[in-house]
Amino acid sequence: MHPRMIRTIFDKDLRDAIRDARVLFAILFPIALGLFYDATAPDEDPTVPRYRAVVATDGQTDFPQALLEVAGQGIVLTVDQVADQAEVERRVAAGDDDLGLVLPPGFDAAVRAATGGGAPPSITVREPDDPTPGTYYLLAALDPALRVLADQRLPATIEVDTAVVDPADLDILGRVGLNHYLVLGTVMLLIGMTAMLVVPIILAEEAEKKTLDALVMIASHTDVVVGKALVGLTYVVVAVSLLLGVTRIRPDDLLAFGAALVLLSVALIGFGLLLGSVFRNANQLNTWSGVFILPVLTPVFLVGLSEPGWLVRLLDVLPTSQGTRLAINGLTGEAIFADAWLSYLVIAVWGVVAYALLAWQLRRREA
Repeated sequence: MHPRMIRTIFDKDLRDAIRDARVLFAILFPIALGLFYDATAPDEDPTVPRYRAVVATDGQTDFPQALLEVAGQGIVLTVDQVADQAEVERRVAAGDDDLGLVLPPGFDAAVRAATGGGAPPSITVREPDDPTPGTYYLLAALDPALRVLADQRLPATIEVDTAVVDPADLDILGRVGLNHYLVLGTVMLLIGMTAMLVVPIILAEEAEKKTLDALVMIASHTDVVVGKALVGLTYVVVAVSLLLGVTRIRPDDLLAFGAALVLLSVALIGFGLLLGSVFRNANQLNTWSGVFILPVLTPVFLVGLSEPGWLVRLLDVLPTSQGTRLAINGLTGEAIFADAWLSYLVIAVWGVVAYALLAWQLRRREA
């Protein structure tokens, strides 16, 4: 292996790939998709209860703020104020809110006057047809909120106990979060397109132009493979770093996350180079690229299944599913998937097979 020759091949392929519109699309499309997911997919902690209330009044009122003040710890409460009762009815009926309240004019002043013997105001309460835990929580919070509004000291501190979701009881999507999971899927798409489209195109075009035959006359097959693999790995590292940067996602265990992606990328790039050596031109690769990327990407969204058993066993031997498991562990900083060593081993075996087949194919081509 000759470092200077590898560097020369690397620099040449990197410049050529940058000028290729197909290569730029293969890299920029997943980044754009990740930005779309980041902007549209919610990224909420599934273990924290989230309740919503809507209040209608034709004037100013501090009652929504009073409800927020009595909200218990570990609750995310949102109280929206609208102009009329019809909007309250519509939102509660649509399931947008857990409880609707309609306050009469001058509600705050009437509440305070009632403490001195005045007539108490009335509140119209609109419950959904199918009450939620948030409905009962908000009903229990009405009395202490009215006391807060009336500047009364509560005779006792009321703590509304809410069920806390154990993260261990959640599925993989619940533990990772929809936003993070979709961005992780985009990362895998980026690796797949780089390995199975970008790198093969580089090699196939050289074979088509007969420059590959001239190249192996002055450089060994090892130099060629290492140089082109480094090009693909460079694109993956830069593009994934950019994607995580623009989506503001920070893996809790960056070392484990990075190691999983690098090992998976190296293994898949080996198969990409193998494809590039088999197909005669880049047009054939473009035609069949979707077929090659599909089995790489599909296991990403099937990780965590427990049934059916045959599918679980199939996923266990695929490098992308094992790479996704390692990436999820690194992303969350938790050992959600045990036996990480086995995942590394499966990916490494696939990599060895890929480069062994590639070496055999290049020797056969030369002969």
